[in-house]
Amino acid sequence: MALAIGLVVAVGAVLGGTLLALRGTRMDVQEWSVGGRRFGTWLFWFLLVGETFTTFALLGASQGVFSTGAAGFYVLGTVVLTASVGYFLVPRIWRAGKDRGLVTMGDFFAARFDAPWFGAVLTVFGVIALLLYSRVQLTGLALILETLFGLDLPAITYVAAGGLVVALFVLVGGMRSAAFVAVVKDVLLVVVLLVVAVGAAGAAGVGGLGAVFDGVRAAHPDAATLPGIGGGTATNEWWWMSFLLLTPLGAFALPHAFQVCFSARDIRTIRRNQIIQPLYSLFYVLIVVIAMAALLALPDLPAAQANGSLLLFVREFYPAWVVGLLAGSGVLVALVPTAVLMLTSASMFTSNVLGLARPHLKSSLTATRAGVVAFTVVAVFFTALQSDTLLTIMTGVYSAVGQLAPALFLSVLWRRVTAVGLTVGAVAGGLIVAVPALGAPAQALFPAGTVVGLPALVVNLVLAVGVSLLTAPPSDAAVAVGMSPAPAPARSA
Repeated sequence: MALAIGLVVAVGAVLGGTLLALRGTRMDVQEWSVGGRRFGTWLFWFLLVGETFTTFALLGASQGVFSTGAAGFYVLGTVVLTASVGYFLVPRIWRAGKDRGLVTMGDFFAARFDAPWFGAVLTVFGVIALLLYSRVQLTGLALILETLFGLDLPAITYVAAGGLVVALFVLVGGMRSAAFVAVVKDVLLVVVLLVVAVGAAGAAGVGGLGAVFDGVRAAHPDAATLPGIGGGTATNEWWWMSFLLLTPLGAFALPHAFQVCFSARDIRTIRRNQIIQPLYSLFYVLIVVIAMAALLALPDLPAAQANGSLLLFVREFYPAWVVGLLAGSGVLVALVPTAVLMLTSASMFTSNVLGLARPHLKSSLTATRAGVVAFTVVAVFFTALQSDTLLTIMTGVYSAVGQLAPALFLSVLWRRVTAVGLTVGAVAGGLIVAVPALGAPAQALFPAGTVVGLPALVVNLVLAVGVSLLTAPPSDAAVAVGMSPAPAPARSA
């Protein structure tokens, strides 16, 4: 029953979303990549939230709480902080895209600094970050298929199957397919989480939700304080604060989130979205409750299986129809963000790297779709070759993408910043994140536990500012791409 329900939910949503995306639409690069810039409040909200509420939100957040306790609570603040940044930043991104027909993050930076080479450099950085992020989604998708469908197959089979579905899904309808399926995914996931949370205390064998927290306190007295269960600098206060800081700084530097910003209908839609989006963080409370109940119900679960703790809890203690609904919605939770990751990678690489040598490829939908296939294959193999906890992968993602934050923020705040300065800063920060021999000395200058992305970001910013002051500034026309003032919010009478 679980298998049947899960397949009906996932396949039905994908087919329905694809058909809706194609209805009455002439597909070209703009339509496929940014949905024709026509998404209203609700569709834009579901799509942008869909890029927030991913398999990491479902499985990584629960794994963080299950493994460490309080260290995992940082997820409660990420959406609120990101929306606060987005309220002021996203309208500027959208305005530049609308006025100049930009499609990708690389297009924006190439225009902002009148330097196509700089768009290509940041595209390479961005694609690497997206491939790292795809590991989170495909690892989660493989866990969902393996744990809830119960088929005895090698892990690579699940990852490859997920990659195949992603490629087929996004090749047809592009961003519009992802937006329509995001609506089904989010509504269904909220319903399933409510059902699981309501039954969590009974499944854990205690008398109520309050008893869940009492039981965890008795079994793990340090679960509610940092550094959490087991202690250590890996999840102490400095880790918690530095990771929470990197998240909103890097959120819109992730190229797929940047590209989704172009899909909104207007600035009013964007600002309304950023105001209501933090409501979604309330559903992390459900995940925390479920993870705490799982900690009581599965006390002997090996650390290697912590990524799937929520899935195992539901599989062992809930009826088949709940397992099936979670499986179907879980597949969609992985599918929608991964589709946008692959779409964005292909769009950026085709437009901003290949397009430098062959300008006609910028408007080639065929070349962009071929890029989806290529990047999906790379993502599948990349995921299959490495295995980490979802929280560890996500820390690496935001450490890496955080090195694009100076380029993003300075491009809309400081006229004097230059492409050369930002390149020097990003390369230095990226090397500190990627090379342990450089990262360890940088981290040693900060309190123990600080995520490596933060010291890398400081070095990045200092170099970006210093080198910018020593190099020629961009033209006024280029500066206007990022610094044209966005309209002030409308005042009520």
